[in-house]
Amino acid sequence: MPRGPSALARDARGHFESAWRAPLPAGRGLNLMQMIDAAAIGQLKALWVIGYDVALTNPQAAATIDALRKVDLLIVQDLFLTETARLAGSVFLPACSSFEKEGTFMNSERRIQRLRKVIEPRGESRTDWEIVAQVARAMGKAEPLDFNSAEEIGNEIRLVWPGAKSISYQRLENQGIQWPCPSADHPGTEVLHADIASGARRVKLRRVRFAPTAEQVSEEFPFLLNSGRTLYQFNAGTMTGISRTNQLHPRDLVDISVLDAQRLGIADGQTVRLRSRYGSATITASISSALKPGELFATFSSPEVFLNHLTSNHRDKHVQTPEYKVTAVQIEVTSDIHRS
Repeated sequence: MPRGPSALARDARGHFESAWRAPLPAGRGLNLMQMIDAAAIGQLKALWVIGYDVALTNPQAAATIDALRKVDLLIVQDLFLTETARLAGSVFLPACSSFEKEGTFMNSERRIQRLRKVIEPRGESRTDWEIVAQVARAMGKAEPLDFNSAEEIGNEIRLVWPGAKSISYQRLENQGIQWPCPSADHPGTEVLHADIASGARRVKLRRVRFAPTAEQVSEEFPFLLNSGRTLYQFNAGTMTGISRTNQLHPRDLVDISVLDAQRLGIADGQTVRLRSRYGSATITASISSALKPGELFATFSSPEVFLNHLTSNHRDKHVQTPEYKVTAVQIEVTSDIHRS
């Protein structure tokens, strides 16, 4: 008979504990949103943030920032000063860019590829693993992180992860390999679930019932705002906001339908204030024929706009994903117009 998930979990736990020579925690940890909740009520004492601007990117920015300020020790490890790092009392550890370090990247098609250093680290910056290892040594915990190179870390990953067992740096020298790759002569797996598609194996599908959002339009908040990315900025603009691509999209914009703009007397490039049940943000209007009346779309890259002051703390009940995509707002017209 096939083994159940509990037996597989026990095997995996034993494998990791043997490799790391240490017991694994028995309980489940907190995801980011749960960490912010815990910090807000004083139950999270320290937070080490690596490569993510929590303050700028999380929803309901005012509540997020208030929670971060309650943490006794806030460490930010990033390439540039983020809005999270600018909070009073935080400790900033400068990290290297991908051009300044060795290692691997894995893309969304499961392809693992080599990363090679082309320039030396700037100033006092270090690779992420070196920073963590140096802190561990200072805390008297050097042995578990006693690495000398990124390749040694890659070898440990291959030791504990069967899917990458045979993807060595030598095999990645000339081309990437898609996991799983179970043996040294295996070319990698282009199609992951071929046995399911062929009927050799079956999986159970479960229906998730639709739950309507609590963000409904009203007389006070008659528009639904959807926030998202732009081609020229990556999520929060921590890196792209200071690159040359910023010239292509130098400020956050809110797209408004032609009919709504005409009805409210809003001109293209005019500054408007968006107000929700949670906060407000001042942003430049962009008149668009792609939107229906009553709908708005805005990017959230710029700390000057700080669009996430508008968004709610509503989350998906299954995976805790924030509801960035639906926020009921009001548009308040101002007189300023930006010219590109």
